[in-house]
Amino acid sequence: MEQLLTLPDRIVVPPRTGPRPRTASALPHIQLEQWPPAGIIEQLVERSLALPHILPKQSRMASPESIALCLPDRLAAGPHDAFIDAHEFCHLHPLPEGSIHLMLPLEVRESAVRMGWAEPHPAARIGIMPEALVMLYAPRNSRELAVVIKLISSSYQFARWGTIVESPAVRHAAEFVG
Repeated sequence: MEQLLTLPDRIVVPPRTGPRPRTASALPHIQLEQWPPAGIIEQLVERSLALPHILPKQSRMASPESIALCLPDRLAAGPHDAFIDAHEFCHLHPLPEGSIHLMLPLEVRESAVRMGWAEPHPAARIGIMPEALVMLYAPRNSRELAVVIKLISSSYQFARWGTIVESPAVRHAAEFVG
């Protein structure tokens, strides 16, 4: 029987199938294999940008082709640990890699790592960045995309409110199928 972890906001994180992809142990922290199909990354970007009030920007902490997910000043009420830089809480790496760097609250972060979806960022491991910073592995199919979108939604909620909350608008954006 497949083990599932239920987290706040009814996030269910199943185990990720297969081995973790190899990643760079130093900066830049990139995924080196198990790259996603282009259509999955297109859906990842579309669904991430559908979260309420998202301001897509160029990340100052990633390659110029990455898309940073930011909140307007008035809505960024989460703690300092909820942000990578300014009000950026997540950035999406372009193809071919497709991985995601984001901030996750402790319970969600520990579950995502334990279930094989994420790993701590090297900058977080050595104390340069908050422990909340992780790499989510690129989704390889629509099943994995659904889990990754729920984790991005958790990061959004952490940045927006400082906690995981029940929000119809967030749930709709996380669940819609493009």
